[in-house]
Amino acid sequence: MPGRCLAMSGVPAPDHGQYRATSRQDPFAGFHDIDVNPPAVISDPHLLDLELLSPGPANLKHLAGCGWCQHRQQTAGQHHDDMAEDDFIRAVRERVETGAVAALADVTRLSPALHALTRTSVVRDDVQPGQMWRLRWDDVSELAVVVAVERLWVTVAPVTTDIHAADEYSVVLPSTATVLDTELALCFSLECAVPLFAFDRLVTPGGMPTLDRVAGQMPPPDTIRDVWRAWLRNSTVPPQLAYGIPLDEGDLDRRDLRSVITSSFSELSGASAAIPGDPLGEVVPLAERIRGLGLRPSDLARRTSLGMDVFTRINRGQRVSRDEAWKLAPLLGTDVQTVLDANPPFDDELVVEVSRPLYRPSLRLLARADSSENAERWKMAEAVSVLAARSVPSRPADTSHSVWAAKVAMYLEHRLAELDGPS
Repeated sequence: MPGRCLAMSGVPAPDHGQYRATSRQDPFAGFHDIDVNPPAVISDPHLLDLELLSPGPANLKHLAGCGWCQHRQQTAGQHHDDMAEDDFIRAVRERVETGAVAALADVTRLSPALHALTRTSVVRDDVQPGQMWRLRWDDVSELAVVVAVERLWVTVAPVTTDIHAADEYSVVLPSTATVLDTELALCFSLECAVPLFAFDRLVTPGGMPTLDRVAGQMPPPDTIRDVWRAWLRNSTVPPQLAYGIPLDEGDLDRRDLRSVITSSFSELSGASAAIPGDPLGEVVPLAERIRGLGLRPSDLARRTSLGMDVFTRINRGQRVSRDEAWKLAPLLGTDVQTVLDANPPFDDELVVEVSRPLYRPSLRLLARADSSENAERWKMAEAVSVLAARSVPSRPADTSHSVWAAKVAMYLEHRLAELDGPS
């Protein structure tokens, strides 16, 4: 059941008695003559929206002497929902049964024309706050603005060309703000986290707008973060931007539209399941399984046609490649996937490195018709991990971005050269 919204929900808190409009209409109309400062005898802050609906004894004491909260309570009462709960539930059920919600899916997806307008050059920069990107995973493509980056995980605000989805925490951008040449809504209240490898094309870099077109450009990264924090804290949004209007109980079309957007982005968030991790159930480490055979290293090497260095790596708790797993599987009496599942997890920094959007064009070339981009990504991670283990006598001491980047670049150069050579 969607939450109920007061008529004044999302209204910025007073700023020393000076009010500034945060949307295309002045939300403080009728409030300018009201004393918004609590009386000196009241030390409590102004009431929250929920406290206005059902004030307790302490709230009533504040309400008796605060003109601001009295007016908010009166205004909320004048804009109560006209739809009863039973009627609301019945209307939602009818919309689901008739397929009205599913029909919105095609409306919210990017059209081929908008895809063509996105930047097609290879991305060289990392994903950073303030940028607008096209995200892609399987057949799902969406626009999003980056608000925070935490290594593999990126928090984004969904972007839609249907500005009717904008609420009081959604920034409405004019058509001049991006290369897409259309109005956009940045929906911070629908924020979610998606993995780094879902980022596909940079649409608009983040940065400071020029002085002559501040109102018609993407907000700078700091302002985008301020809007996001305002949503998280239910506090005042930056006043210099245009926003949508609050949702009320009867906004079924807008709620359905936002639900479809959320559903699409949940598929992007779910892409994280593709990361090789701990399989279900208990797994015996590969080194332990090898030791359990009771064979000498020379016997292991002879029976598998693998070099002694492979078993040295295994004994040190390092990974084996898929090709090596093929040769180990008969010895262990199991299948290749079980051998790979017994590998230790990838180094976290390596997972981040192979997930960068910089490598997506190369991975697509390697995938072609007989593989997939994601399969090639983790095949590359396996090869680079083994390569790093072979290059030093023990686990690499420096697994920084620069070290893994050099090894990934070497791997891709070798694989792409094979594609250009004779078949």
